[in-house]
Amino acid sequence: MTMATTTQEELEQRREKFNTLRIIGGLLLIVALLLYFFHLAEAPMGRSAMGVLAALFALAGAVLLWAGWRRLRALR
Repeated sequence: MTMATTTQEELEQRREKFNTLRIIGGLLLIVALLLYFFHLAEAPMGRSAMGVLAALFALAGAVLLWAGWRRLRALR
C-alpha cells in the first residue's frame, strides 16, 4: 500500500512540475506579445532589437508550453 501512495505522490509532483512549465511558457508568451506590441508603438523604423527579443521570448514560451503539454499527455 505504501508503494501505491508513493507512486501516486510522484505522479502528482510530476503533474505539478509540467503544469509549472506550461505556466512559465504562457507568461513568456504574454511578455513577448507585450514587448512586441509596445515596441511597435514606440520604435522608430529600422530598429529591431526589441522585436528579436520578443521573438525569442515567444519561441521559448511556445516550446515550454508544448513540452509541458506533451509530457502531461505522456503521464496519462
